[in-house]
Amino acid sequence: MLFFLLGVFIIFIPKILAVFETPPEVILTIEEIQELKEASIQKTNTDHFKKGLSKKKKKTYTIPPQRFDPNLYSLQEWIALGLSEKQVRVILKFLKNGINSNEALEKIYVLPKELYALIKDSTIYPAVINTADQELSTGIDPVVVQRILELNSIDSLALISLKGIGPFYASQILKYRRKLGGYYIKEQLLEVWKMKIETYEQLISQLVIDDQNIRKIPLNIISFEGLYAHPYLSYAQSNSIVKMRLQRGGFTSIDDILKSKLIDRKTYERLRPYLSLK
Repeated sequence: MLFFLLGVFIIFIPKILAVFETPPEVILTIEEIQELKEASIQKTNTDHFKKGLSKKKKKTYTIPPQRFDPNLYSLQEWIALGLSEKQVRVILKFLKNGINSNEALEKIYVLPKELYALIKDSTIYPAVINTADQELSTGIDPVVVQRILELNSIDSLALISLKGIGPFYASQILKYRRKLGGYYIKEQLLEVWKMKIETYEQLISQLVIDDQNIRKIPLNIISFEGLYAHPYLSYAQSNSIVKMRLQRGGFTSIDDILKSKLIDRKTYERLRPYLSLK
């Protein structure tokens, strides 16, 4: 019996000792430590981001208490519908020139689609002015009085108010006007980037042109860079005009630039309204 117990004790000695042994020390490299830190930071950032998303509430808007004219709404009244003060100030700039339809209201890019959907059935606008009252006395058919704007002085807000024009076309028309120095004929609108013929045809009846608002090119003092910036002149043509001016000591007539072999009659006629000796 003693030998049996002694045998059992010998068998279990390694397992008993293992319980009391100190676990082996784990040694990590600097790279492994850095990886563990980065993994911990990434997890923390992800957790914070998820918490932020869960806390973020969807923007809500309010239906107007009664029918209203957007042109007459105040800053505080727009804010009461759920807009920020910054959004409202942009909207008020658009409304400065007045609008007369929901189509124009919807074009205001800072007006959220969700809010537009809520207020579109509550809007009212001033009655369209027409000449129906004159029909009995003059026999002239009623004609809706259309808003006519001057192309070379119009701003983007007024342009957007025109039928058929949105923010994109308004931006392109004004951008090309700056490059040209102004428009002298309506057909130049067809040169605007991506201008469609149907959009152009809608526009021309709503616009007039005052060529006194054209920015002139002073041939005797303008730099090469100034000439080359004009859409109607190439690099070579601009360089030729500057060289001719130096050789001549200045131009005495605008027609003098025709003596350059690079300035053809077509270019000259397109450019002529912009040229000046002053």
